[in-house]
Amino acid sequence: MNGRAFLRQLPLALLMGVLLFTAAGCESIQEIDRTAGEWAKERKAQRAAQEQARQERGVLTAAKRSCRRNAQSLRLPGADPDTTYVRIKRYFGFNSPREAEKAYPWPDWLPYTNYRHETLPGVRYSMSEGVTWPSAAYGRHKVWLTVDIERESQGSLIRWSWCEGTDGWEKLGEPAEVQRNLARDIERVARGR
Repeated sequence: MNGRAFLRQLPLALLMGVLLFTAAGCESIQEIDRTAGEWAKERKAQRAAQEQARQERGVLTAAKRSCRRNAQSLRLPGADPDTTYVRIKRYFGFNSPREAEKAYPWPDWLPYTNYRHETLPGVRYSMSEGVTWPSAAYGRHKVWLTVDIERESQGSLIRWSWCEGTDGWEKLGEPAEVQRNLARDIERVARGR
């Protein structure tokens, strides 16, 4: 039987399958429905267990949308964006995609955590992740931070943002003071001090 003959007979075969399935009675449909329901319950339980494990580990997702975004930028004349990227990545512990796949227990879920790590060497870097900020003022705190580094004509532009009141930042106190300390640390690290 060639491909065209098969395609002409396919609708007939499907119709016969439906009739045979219907003739088998409602038990088969009910069995499929019951199995699908059990699978859905099992999947829901797995998701609940994953969420509980995530919360116990302190993994931050930046998923809360009701936040006040704090953003700031810094121009560094003469600073190479590649060197700046390496320094900030190491200081805050941002993971490359390969490192993140190893670090997260469910790497398939990584795209749903708002994790981002984009690199265009020499031009632009963009990172967003739950990191540990080793602040001199606050000690080590797990927070969600977004940092973008771009080449400018005479150096680098660093932009960062965070969500006030969520994702670990709520534990640090007055947002204006937190922003000053964060800016101080980012500038110090980017300049290699």
